[in-house]
Amino acid sequence: MTAISPTPVAERPQALQLTLSGIAELAHVQRPVASMWRTRFATGDDAFPAPIGRRGGKPVFDARAVADWLARTGHGNNPTVLADAAASAAPADFDWTDPHHIAELDALVVLSTHLGGLAGVTPDELREAAREADPADGFLLSEVTRYIDRSALWTDFVDALIDAAYSPAGALQLTHARHAATRAADGSAGPLASDAWEVTVDIVAALARRDHIDRAVIDRGIDEEAAVRMARQLEEDVALATAPTHLGRALRRRFHVEDLWADDDNNTTAAVRVARVPVAPGDGVDRMVADAEDVALALDHADTAVVLGPARALIDVLSPAARRIRDDVLRSGRLRAAIRLPRGLITAAIREPLALWVLGPPAGQVPLDERFTAIADLIDVTLTPAVRDDLVSDVLAGMGTVADVRSRTFRFARLTRTASLLARSGALLPARTPRGTTSSMAAALANRLDAAAQAAAQDLPNIIKMRSEPGPALEPATLRELIDAGHVRLIPGTRVSDSILGDTGFTVVTARDIEHPPGIGTRRVDPLVFARQHPSAQLTRPGDVIFRTGPSAAAWVDADGSKVVAFPARVLRITAADPGGLMAEVVAADIATQPAGPGAWKRWMLRRIAPASIAPLRQALTHLADARIELGRRIAELDHYADTLTAAVAAGAVTLTDPNDAATTAPTPQ
Repeated sequence: MTAISPTPVAERPQALQLTLSGIAELAHVQRPVASMWRTRFATGDDAFPAPIGRRGGKPVFDARAVADWLARTGHGNNPTVLADAAASAAPADFDWTDPHHIAELDALVVLSTHLGGLAGVTPDELREAAREADPADGFLLSEVTRYIDRSALWTDFVDALIDAAYSPAGALQLTHARHAATRAADGSAGPLASDAWEVTVDIVAALARRDHIDRAVIDRGIDEEAAVRMARQLEEDVALATAPTHLGRALRRRFHVEDLWADDDNNTTAAVRVARVPVAPGDGVDRMVADAEDVALALDHADTAVVLGPARALIDVLSPAARRIRDDVLRSGRLRAAIRLPRGLITAAIREPLALWVLGPPAGQVPLDERFTAIADLIDVTLTPAVRDDLVSDVLAGMGTVADVRSRTFRFARLTRTASLLARSGALLPARTPRGTTSSMAAALANRLDAAAQAAAQDLPNIIKMRSEPGPALEPATLRELIDAGHVRLIPGTRVSDSILGDTGFTVVTARDIEHPPGIGTRRVDPLVFARQHPSAQLTRPGDVIFRTGPSAAAWVDADGSKVVAFPARVLRITAADPGGLMAEVVAADIATQPAGPGAWKRWMLRRIAPASIAPLRQALTHLADARIELGRRIAELDHYADTLTAAVAAGAVTLTDPNDAATTAPTPQ
């Protein structure tokens, strides 16, 4: 084996590189501003630094030279630009998309905490320090060895990155944020809201106490931020362990700089495992269900587990292949509770309900037809501390003995025979219909409407009138049922090539546009060209609902018609002669609250309006929309006045008097 020359790193300076996007990030400006600087200050005594090369077809610049230029000329909005340069830059041979590079950089950050910095440290000294810090190769030895064997030179960058992020932990957070930005959109794999982790930690802690377990294993799908949060909340009662995977090594590196402790998952004692699906962005429902089953199969007899994931994988109707996998978990007796949680807990897909499985030992030798599973639907519930406490109590009681079950008054959960869940052809929990068709709920809604009217009284249009007596109500129905009944038609979008788009002609509406309707109209297509390429395509009509199913469900009502809908967006056209109680504005509002994903639209529950109420409701909604526009105009005028007033006072154009100053408020003596 060829020995690596112990050449000090300082003898081979590392050039940190920035793209134009990185320059904008460093200067705290928009991306076009960086391009403008490069063009406007291309020549002169203090010209913008010239590119030092190209990467991926894009020019790259010396980060230190750019930072010096920004500081010297006063451009940008970052007063600490020199110190922050490393946070937006990278060495020439570093790739933010490569997970191996990220792991090596993380390992060097951790090793830097042992050595007090890496400046001037030779490769041999790095290797020896890695062996001392991690003799069992649990979190950094392999990564540092791979880095040294490649003859990479990142040590100056590591020290600068830690300084820019103010701490090793901050450096690891920054590194993973930049790596995540290079991947596909997170969607269902995005970070979870704090309420989701609170209820997870509550259940994990309760299971550990119940079974006298002192160990929790962080399994697949749990990101570093969540793991650190859980470790801090559980460390007094439960020791954390990580799986022997790349994720486990990354977690142990993060724990090391956070002063937290984690063991490898090689203990034979019972544990509570915590996992999440999807493991990676883009994982489909079949993959998610298979991963959840893997967690169940990995459990020892006395182990328990909590698995988080989208309701469309853990709760809702599945494809035949995925359903067979979920049925196997049910037959094993391991699935002791299935809970649909509220929407808004997945930050990158706020309309998608989250779900939770609690897995535990099978209920002794109880035959399948006598086993039961606790199921609960909290989709309309806020996860307050009291709600979490009651939910945990329901789960623990449902996992207990017959005596536990009989002595417990369940608040959220109900016990369902496992055999009946297997016999169902659809979801573990039925699709949740909107609140309120009973008389008590109707009365509650009327009271809430009165309270809302009083709160917004000065802004409500006078045209909205109503009678106090109850009106007729139609039961909600699934979109599939409404299509089958002929009340609405599903019209596919057209695969429009980007090459025929222009600035004039028919407006083209894409799936992305639906999320931001003010942007509709920026894409257009010439009518003759469109007709020639798509002779059978249909334009929209007034009142059509344009919708998408992913990454989140969204819809928009086309009031004017004559638009081209680009696939994968689609159109719902309500049958004018027999609408079945459907109203376009209500359909669009309901779609925005539904689960996303392929095929999910078939299960969407849509509210229906009594025919006599459709026209008055549409008129009321129109006037409310006009009132919102007027309020927006008034707010804009107040903002403009505030800005102008500030500018006038700052410039000395006017002088304001203090209304509390007696000298300015007292009447002038006569």
